[in-house]
Amino acid sequence: MTSPENDLSPLPELTEIEKRCLELAANGRTPADIVLEIDLALPRVQEIMCGAVEKLGARNVTGAIIRALRLNLF
Repeated sequence: MTSPENDLSPLPELTEIEKRCLELAANGRTPADIVLEIDLALPRVQEIMCGAVEKLGARNVTGAIIRALRLNLF
């Protein structure tokens, strides 16, 4: 089993809004804070975050942030 750091698969293609939400979360923003900052409904923000987690092959938002940072996605 390979670790994400050694994964040679193509970089995940995150949308700009996925990158923005992950970046805000990385800076300590809660989903409620993100809602106010990007003016989207909470269910939509949660959907965006889940999509980013899935695309990055992470188990949770923290894992997605770490992987995105390692891959220089934001």
